[in-house]
Amino acid sequence: MAKLTVTRADFFASIQDMGRRRTQHLGLAQSGVADEYSFFRANYLVGNAVTTPVIEVITGFFSISTDRPVTMALTGADMSARVNNAPVRPWQSFVLMPGKVLELKNTTGMGLFSYLAVKGGFDIPLCFKSASTVERENLGGYHGRKLAAGDELSTILDRPLCPTLATPPDQIPQFDQPLTLRIMPGYDHDNFPEQSQRTFFTSEYATSNKMDRTGIRLSGPPIIWQKGDILSKPVALGVVQITNDGTPVVLLKERQSTGGYPMMGVVSRLDLFRLVQAFPDTPLRFSPADPVRLRAELMRFYNFWGVA
Repeated sequence: MAKLTVTRADFFASIQDMGRRRTQHLGLAQSGVADEYSFFRANYLVGNAVTTPVIEVITGFFSISTDRPVTMALTGADMSARVNNAPVRPWQSFVLMPGKVLELKNTTGMGLFSYLAVKGGFDIPLCFKSASTVERENLGGYHGRKLAAGDELSTILDRPLCPTLATPPDQIPQFDQPLTLRIMPGYDHDNFPEQSQRTFFTSEYATSNKMDRTGIRLSGPPIIWQKGDILSKPVALGVVQITNDGTPVVLLKERQSTGGYPMMGVVSRLDLFRLVQAFPDTPLRFSPADPVRLRAELMRFYNFWGVA
């Protein structure tokens, strides 16, 4: 067992895994990693089961040390990682030695969420069958809160070290590209005026700086609803709600259980993994898609990683 000590955590770093399943009826957020592809890849690179809890770091300014040699991997956003001022390549495994510090600086513009996996995983108790942190619910992770300087994390080590693995270049996502978000019609799609539907699918939108693990507000032409208030109903991951001022909001892992805004549709989960990594002002468009095809694609993705 190794002991890792957080030496800096200026913004938001937390323990996350796949999140809580079948708990929304209890009013609990699903939570879990924002970018599942980067999460799976980080664990794969250190030889863990791909759903092993990791540290999710948002925008950087994080550092950690260890009292024993441990194999680690960083994926997701490029945060100019260094070990004692020596650059660390993301998307491949490396060994952190005692007396040295892994430091993540500010994101370079290539993504917002970074994932730090450690060989063997972190010794974190499960809460509703998940280690994921939801700070507003004081639930999961490290005492129900984000990580802070001085926090100590124990690892579960069957073998402290493993061979170095690297991700093939063609399997490393490029997070600085314009996005096309494929979307399935939602509860209220057919109740929007035809002009509003046309505006939604033909206009260019952009990500804004109003985002967190709950959702992302987009900027662009407003979508008119005209039907008045509606009853609240359950909301799924990737739902696009339209607020009272016509702003589209894409809901993420820490969304509320129900919502009272009209819902235009649901974004493909695989497209969400790229959306969450997009810097503010990244252009995007919505494209209608076949739900059957999107479901089949998602099943292939999870089957590839061996996730049920």
